[in-house]
Amino acid sequence: MKFLLSLILIIAALAAGAFFFLRQPKDLGITYTQADLKSIYGKLNVVFEPLPSNAGTEKTLIVSGAHPVDTTFSSQELTAGADNRRKNYIYFPFRSVQIRVNPDGSVEGSATVNYHDAVNYLVALGVSYQDVVKAAAKFKVPDVNLPVYLKATGAVTNNLSKITIQSATIANIPVPQGLVNQYGPGVNDLVESVIKDRQPSYNIEKLEIVDGKVHFKGTAPDKEQAARSL
Repeated sequence: MKFLLSLILIIAALAAGAFFFLRQPKDLGITYTQADLKSIYGKLNVVFEPLPSNAGTEKTLIVSGAHPVDTTFSSQELTAGADNRRKNYIYFPFRSVQIRVNPDGSVEGSATVNYHDAVNYLVALGVSYQDVVKAAAKFKVPDVNLPVYLKATGAVTNNLSKITIQSATIANIPVPQGLVNQYGPGVNDLVESVIKDRQPSYNIEKLEIVDGKVHFKGTAPDKEQAARSL
């Protein structure tokens, strides 16, 4: 969670006088069709349902069951899945998503994130609402939509994340490399925390880049029940 709170501080530092600069996310040249969305859903074979009314206020997502998955995903399939994620899970904070898997083994992602969406997502992941609001107020995080971009390399093996953030931009302004180097490693704690929270339904034996696609080998849940309204 330290990574997520650090990201708030980075956004604040850059956005204080720059969020008017450009509000459109970086175009990675990736478009998708309904066939791509159908394909990624078919490969994962997860049944998506609304969260049951008796789930309680603390739960926003419940996974159950597990089945093996060993497949690859193209940039178009990944983009389709991420860009439509909010339809199945309203707390997913990113909109206008593009994901590009490159031949050199790197992955780029661009999207727009809203302040309130980001706060709700952090709280859903277990970060204290008071801590988020306090940090946002202290560092004057603007209540606007901001374009974000990330480039990363690495892999997840046996649920251990070894991802390296290469570069990042917020409001189309590069994050200083020193901040990337300082806070980037925290993304591995975040990934491992999410995996642990959703085990045993999710298990990642391999998540890696192979021939310009993302290769996933492990298990996926049979069913995901998630909040569809705030």
